[in-house]
Amino acid sequence: MNLSKIERLVREGDLSLDALKYLINCRGECEWLDFKQALHLDNDYGIATFTRDALAMKNTGGGYLVIGVQDKTWVPVGLTEELPYDAKLLRDKIRRGSGLDLQVDIVQHELRYTGEPRWFALVLVRAALKRRKRRMPSVVRHDFHPKESYGLSRGEIYFRKGDSTVKLTNGDELEGLLDDLEDRTDRESLEQASVDSAFAVDQGTYRLLERDFEEFVGRAQLREQLMNAVVGDPRIWIVNVHGPGGVGKSALASWVAYDCLDNGLFEAILQLTAKETVLTAGGITRSRSRTLHSLEDLLDQIAELFGEAPRSALEDKKALAIEWLSVFSTLLVLDNLETVDDGRIIAFVQDLPPSSKAKVLITSRRKSGGWEKPVTVPELNEVETKEFVEVKAAEMGIHIPLTDRLVSAINESCGGLPLAIQWFLGRYKRCGDIKAALEGVRHKDSPVLEFSFRNTWDSLPSDARRVLSVMSLFDAPPEHYMISLAADLPHESVDKALRELEDATLVSKHVDQADGRASFSSLPITLSFAANQLPQFGSLEKEARKRLNRYKQQLDLETYEVRRFISEFERYGIENDNDKRGVILCRQGESETFSGNFEAADDLFKQAREVAPTNSYVLAMSSSYELARGHIGRAKGFADAACARATRLTGSLAYSTKARVCAAQRDNSGRINALKRALEYAPDDVVLRHQYGVALSRSGQTREAIDQFTRIVDVETLRTVPSESLVMALKTRVINYRRLGEHHLATEDLAFAKSLLRDHPHLAGQSHHIAELEE
Repeated sequence: MNLSKIERLVREGDLSLDALKYLINCRGECEWLDFKQALHLDNDYGIATFTRDALAMKNTGGGYLVIGVQDKTWVPVGLTEELPYDAKLLRDKIRRGSGLDLQVDIVQHELRYTGEPRWFALVLVRAALKRRKRRMPSVVRHDFHPKESYGLSRGEIYFRKGDSTVKLTNGDELEGLLDDLEDRTDRESLEQASVDSAFAVDQGTYRLLERDFEEFVGRAQLREQLMNAVVGDPRIWIVNVHGPGGVGKSALASWVAYDCLDNGLFEAILQLTAKETVLTAGGITRSRSRTLHSLEDLLDQIAELFGEAPRSALEDKKALAIEWLSVFSTLLVLDNLETVDDGRIIAFVQDLPPSSKAKVLITSRRKSGGWEKPVTVPELNEVETKEFVEVKAAEMGIHIPLTDRLVSAINESCGGLPLAIQWFLGRYKRCGDIKAALEGVRHKDSPVLEFSFRNTWDSLPSDARRVLSVMSLFDAPPEHYMISLAADLPHESVDKALRELEDATLVSKHVDQADGRASFSSLPITLSFAANQLPQFGSLEKEARKRLNRYKQQLDLETYEVRRFISEFERYGIENDNDKRGVILCRQGESETFSGNFEAADDLFKQAREVAPTNSYVLAMSSSYELARGHIGRAKGFADAACARATRLTGSLAYSTKARVCAAQRDNSGRINALKRALEYAPDDVVLRHQYGVALSRSGQTREAIDQFTRIVDVETLRTVPSESLVMALKTRVINYRRLGEHHLATEDLAFAKSLLRDHPHLAGQSHHIAELEE
């Protein structure tokens, strides 16, 4: 939990979906954050409790109440339906409980923490931004059930102390709590070798390579998982240990081999490696322990393990190997199999007959496409990195000042890869400069990068290389559509490339359980290698950065890029950045709708509501979009929300949108009321007034309709150049005069309209409307 960040969210009044997810993930309460599983304001006890918490939040400088999260356990269980409260009702309840008017707002978002959509409410209690004003607390103004244990009494002061709401007894206590809170917030914001033989064990039916570790560090759970896979289900005889180069696959395989030897789990063990090179502090050198080159080599090694002379013909070699593997329970460890350009090896072990007693442990930088048991080896986390560095530094006789900050730097620079960490330690031992040693890990000429990724990179298809390269341009894990934008590849091609990169363990997919969005990440060290490959693609980097910058500038509201939205911002009073982003996303959503790309439009309007959930414009545009899709129920919900949050500048848009929803529901009375409210915000809008007149006419309020058309005619007649609105108003007034039997007035309007068409050619397009009146 970051107190300074929570304070900033409160100060900015952020009620976005991202803010809610951050607060839930804090998994703990503080002065500015309180979790509640439910909120009940239908009884005096609930009102008193909520009022007390809101007052305490206000006196602490504001804060959030997150509804839908279990208290103390912090489990996000959610609500089965939206709370029936809006901001006005919350303020009314607080006024009833304390006599005070507090600035309170509420937004509700839908998330999927439980596996199904659940509602979470985010209540924001606002307060003075300046710290000195917090020294003047809000005091309860009147009694509210003062004789009850839950009641409030006039003159009481409430405050947040840690994760609790407390009642203060004097001003000094308030000063002390505020000083302590400010000190903690300020402080937090400032912090942040060669071998003689290929086999080390060469006795009986056991051939094991030299261990490449003196002591295996950590990873107890992963070791247990791998051992269970090796000695478990006999129907699965192939285990594929996969992960990026340097992550520790070989060490794990070696540990399994020696553990099986020590515990007598197999009657025979043959450990072979196809590793061609090894990484040393001085760079990449040829491996002198390679023992696997081809299928023939593997079959000969099996024959020699059991004291047989290798056969000459390939089929004889296979038959002999299968014969012995069917007699002895044997563990075959085939390390770095992806470096062997001989697909017959994997075909041989896959085709072992049911009579075989062999288990085959493969290590590879790629997840195979077969049905064998996959075991993923992840990078070390910071705790594991610290333990690994401590052990390896001691083995190498190195003293290193291992602070938390340095551990974090090592983990980031080395990507949590044990081999890279060992290389860093060897480099540090030689140069004595921690910074230089760390920078060397991800330098463009780093042997670590070349050793860990070259073979895998060379085996990737072109689109997969292109995607991984552009991923290095992002500061945070990008979503699918951003990768497609940067790589300039269609959706389907990016999908295929990402699957290939996942199989190669170069990319990980992360799905946010709350909203279902997927993003794709790679280790920083992987991205360093990928960035070095960008020149292979010509102008890709330049063009990708141009596309990303254009997109980023839209979201960052750069003046030159959003100038086409400035009039929209001014028209609707859009001032803060989140609301501006919401407007831009809505306009982009409209464009996608016109193009028929409804999936993209859905996502854009959803993003707009997430960043600006209280903006009336965003809610009204969401309603208009849902109405166009025929989703009338959703359109009504957004329209009602837009009207509830309408401002002087957005009221006309909100209520005119609601009028359209009412028309779709055939609710003429609701449409009339909505249009009437819209005109209160925009009395000079002749289009709205005409719609209002038509709605009145259709409901039988003919005289009232004529009054509206007359107002339009009176205003439009004064214009030097008459408009089409004048012609339309005359037409509809003629229809309503005739309905009342006032034919002489209808005749006068008809003659006036015909003279307008005759004298003003630009109105010719309206002639058919007048012609209809003469039929």
